[in-house]
Amino acid sequence: MSARARRGTLQRAMTALVRLVHPDVLASTHPELSRANAEALAHLQGTLDGVRKRRELPGARVRRLKFYVRDGDAGTRAVPFTLRTTGGDCRNVLRRDLGALFASVGIEREFEWGEGDWSTTRTKEEEEEERRRRSSHAETSRSYEEPEVAQAYREQAPQKRSTQAQTRDLTDAMKELDPLLEGIAAVAWLRDSSENADEGERKRIVQFEVIPHLVREGWNLKGETMEAIWRGERDEKILLEGLDGGSALAVLAILKHAKNLERMYGPPPT
Repeated sequence: MSARARRGTLQRAMTALVRLVHPDVLASTHPELSRANAEALAHLQGTLDGVRKRRELPGARVRRLKFYVRDGDAGTRAVPFTLRTTGGDCRNVLRRDLGALFASVGIEREFEWGEGDWSTTRTKEEEEEERRRRSSHAETSRSYEEPEVAQAYREQAPQKRSTQAQTRDLTDAMKELDPLLEGIAAVAWLRDSSENADEGERKRIVQFEVIPHLVREGWNLKGETMEAIWRGERDEKILLEGLDGGSALAVLAILKHAKNLERMYGPPPT
């Protein structure tokens, strides 16, 4: 088997990363580090979601971020990393930066872009503009080992607002979605309409309106994953399998609400 064939996908690596740096991991013991993880994760996922969901090439910028992970029984360890984008097709730069981050927390460095992780379809106008940009950069610059990285450094300042907006987008989206995600978790404890008309209607709305709407918006809330949570599955490795980072955050939020409901009302009825 070739080295390429043995590589995992970006989604698999991001799922593993989310399990390590999700804000809930350190929320009870190190709330300030939990907030730092939330900000860094929102920025990272916002950048990837811009490509995956909105088919937008990320703007040219360099962002130095830091995650905190558990280290030993009660300690934590800072994991600084740099995320560089160039305003164009910078997948090779991103691969190096993400690979370094993954390796620093014990995740396999090498990965393959999965279907939809990076848009490969570009119009002739976009390709021509990219050629002009590279040509102009080559003519006005001296020799650089990595012209894409140099471009990112030169253009990072005017793009700062866009970076902050991407971070806010995911953070705000998760806050706005939280009541819906709690409602999804609660389905397991709602009775059917034959037993209680109000609860049956709430159950129908969540299953046939709320979840399909979120799926259309790009959140990968797979039916089998939701059914597993409602049945009582709590293993994150099973529930997050194959999910992109943003969808993994949503599933983790549903799982958190399910655990809270379980503490209040006991296991889901079978």
